[in-house]
Amino acid sequence: MNARPIGPEEPTADLVERLPHGERWLTDAFDVMAGPGGFALRLVDMTQAKVALETLRRAGLRGTYTHLIVRAAALALARNPDLHKIVCGYKRYTPGAVDIGLSMAGQTTYAPVVVLPATNRKVLTDLVPSINEAIVAARAKETVDLANMRKIGWLMPFAFMRRFILRWLNRAFWFRRKLVGTFQVSCLGTVDVIASFLFHTGSILGAGSVVDRVVAIDGQPAVRTTVWLTVCVDHNAMDGMGAGKLLLAIKGILESDELVREARGSS
Repeated sequence: MNARPIGPEEPTADLVERLPHGERWLTDAFDVMAGPGGFALRLVDMTQAKVALETLRRAGLRGTYTHLIVRAAALALARNPDLHKIVCGYKRYTPGAVDIGLSMAGQTTYAPVVVLPATNRKVLTDLVPSINEAIVAARAKETVDLANMRKIGWLMPFAFMRRFILRWLNRAFWFRRKLVGTFQVSCLGTVDVIASFLFHTGSILGAGSVVDRVVAIDGQPAVRTTVWLTVCVDHNAMDGMGAGKLLLAIKGILESDELVREARGSS
């Protein structure tokens, strides 16, 4: 058998595809959204959160660290309303309830958001099944929405018309709340740190992988289950000091036994 001689790879032609009109709405939406004003990050000890998670699972609830982080963020925002703000046009809103927008992997590069209403009013034992059900429903809804966009997207063929509509909607608090909630959360367990620079609320929390790391405890190295949390902010709604304060509040909840006590309510 004659071996093929090793040589330069044959050139491959570039592949250029035109986006269908339905997907151009997503591209234009990214274009008209404002970028972040900055971000802050902090390492959080998840030892107590791990106990809470094990308690939920022993009770038969399919909980994950994402559920705990969502709950901690909702509690922190409810207790610090000055950190829970959205600026739309020339109006600043302080929502009366924390509607968490949880990002999830979707069929396009635009990550669909699952809106979880009044998350601050649901204890873990109620929150876990409601999030799981909402994610299943959101996946089905995304398929329908994308099909509809591709079917009728051609009705608005001009970019300036799409962007005019999107800018108008971007100034409407009701639309942004319906689309992504009042505060967004994005968890990605395949990386150490995630900082989301595209979001539609006043700020967004990012959580990387929850893994064992060596940290300093009282000046001595020790192994702890930890996670890096980041908060990216729209400077119209929050500054760096506020981002640091919010991270500290979330960290305090995750490192305390508060979520453990909530999880024990399922036993």
